[in-house]
Amino acid sequence: MNFFEHQEQARRHTLLLVAYFLVAVLLTALAVNLVLWLGIFLVSGLYIPLGDWFLSRANLWATGITLVIILGGSFHRLLQLRDGGEALAYLVGAREIEPEYAMTDEQQLINVVEEISIASGVPVPRLFLLPEDQSINAFVAGFRPTETVLVVTQGTLDHLDRTELQGVIAHEYSHIFNGDMRLNLRLMAILAGIVNVGRIGRLLVYGSTATDWHRTSSPGTRDGMVGHFALIIVGLLLMTVGAIGVFFGRLIKAAISRKRELLADASSVQFTRNPAGIAGALMKIGGGHGSHLHTAHAEDMSHMCFGETLRFNRMGGLMSTHPPIEERLYAIGPEWAARARVRAREQARKQQSTPAPGETASAAVATATAAGASGFAGTPAQRGTSSAGGKAPGASVRVGTVQPEHMGYARSIHQLIPDDLHHKSRHPHAACSVIYALVISVSDEEPETLLPLLEAGEMESRDIRQLVDEIRRLGSRIRLPLLDLCIPALKHLPAEERASLLKKLQQLIRADRRMTLFEFVLVHILHDHLAPGAGRNRPTGRLRSYRKARDELQLLLSAMIHAGGHRGEAAEELFRDVRGLLLPESRTL
Repeated sequence: MNFFEHQEQARRHTLLLVAYFLVAVLLTALAVNLVLWLGIFLVSGLYIPLGDWFLSRANLWATGITLVIILGGSFHRLLQLRDGGEALAYLVGAREIEPEYAMTDEQQLINVVEEISIASGVPVPRLFLLPEDQSINAFVAGFRPTETVLVVTQGTLDHLDRTELQGVIAHEYSHIFNGDMRLNLRLMAILAGIVNVGRIGRLLVYGSTATDWHRTSSPGTRDGMVGHFALIIVGLLLMTVGAIGVFFGRLIKAAISRKRELLADASSVQFTRNPAGIAGALMKIGGGHGSHLHTAHAEDMSHMCFGETLRFNRMGGLMSTHPPIEERLYAIGPEWAARARVRAREQARKQQSTPAPGETASAAVATATAAGASGFAGTPAQRGTSSAGGKAPGASVRVGTVQPEHMGYARSIHQLIPDDLHHKSRHPHAACSVIYALVISVSDEEPETLLPLLEAGEMESRDIRQLVDEIRRLGSRIRLPLLDLCIPALKHLPAEERASLLKKLQQLIRADRRMTLFEFVLVHILHDHLAPGAGRNRPTGRLRSYRKARDELQLLLSAMIHAGGHRGEAAEELFRDVRGLLLPESRTL
């Protein structure tokens, strides 16, 4: 399955989600009506035939109030998440990792994320940490790939080595490529409404039991006691309905989430070309470290994390949002499930005796895979190769994938960038200087002519001048990766400073009355990230398929091919290769 099929599957899942939601709403409304009918009978002894109840005005009012509660809960969660992944990160109590104060393990996470971002072409996400959580888990969130946050638990940094951490991060990047993040946020908002009925029930129960019973039990307040008991009974019944809502919510999440987790595991192996990474992480989760989150929102976000967030796993895993660990290991390679079982038996024996110091899952994995970790036993799609006699896949099939050569190239680029340039790219105002230097480095005008346009001080101008020389010396390969590394820091700038940055960039570009391809790309990427409302959810309107944008896609692909310097038959062949699933064969360069 390639990138475009993943996107189509994500759209189908959205329609499936709507259908599931409507069924859950109808069943919840039906359950609430049954609760009220039963509550009236238990409290007052008044029996109303069930058929008459469903035709009564009270039934209509109950249904309407139920819909208001459900839709109100969903709307409230949508408002909470209107700023995308950043809002969710703060909602669950995560703190942003600041590079200048990063600990050693946090710095390793930053390096791994930057390498995968360079390899994949996805801008570096903002990084958050759940500092009090020792489980192994992570998730990505955001409405668009350009506005992503990556949240990891402290346990992920403490218990995983670099290879295992890379496997987990690559898994999360697969969710970015495959359009899962927007679906996950929508699912979280919708299900918040379904379980809202149970929350109302808890409020009724706890509110009634918190009342001063000595005061309400006096002879003159027996009616008050009856009222309290009635509220408690209704509250308990609504909590039961809430449990029904949770049940359907878990079923919905399980129906949508499980297959995507297996696909993300396969993508992680494809990206890193090292099944030992993600397999080692899964084995540590299954070996005792666990993945259950210690947050009140663990249920809400159970479908979007690397591992199970809750201990609830009944009915043979029917309601589990993730496949069992053994099944995930078996999908990576049958031998990994067997190794996990052997390791579990060894751990059980060690617990009965003195544990051997220094023994880690990663060491066991490294020993087991020394002879053949590269021989990943998977499908051609999982291995990222073509089944047609080993022929390399077309360009359209490679979109949204990361090959081993990409990771090697990204690592070399990452190491090529000097430490001082890395340091500057991670601080908002220093990152501005790096961006200015990038534009000046490709301009026909001399830096001394352009620097006055920035209205910068003498020291800042001198720093930018030095950066121009350094960037020119490093060559063109680092330009776009350096831009991607600067973006997370630039997002911390106040709105007026972002606007000033974009304005000054336009002035620099216009100064030599010439716009290079790199300048065009740079200014549009930054506008997409830093313009007002960049992080908000952007509706696509009526554009629901590539078919409606064929003219624009044909022009865009042609322009990219010509800008790449291809001509004649070579350009025609490249166009046929890249048009893939986007355009019909009748469309030509």
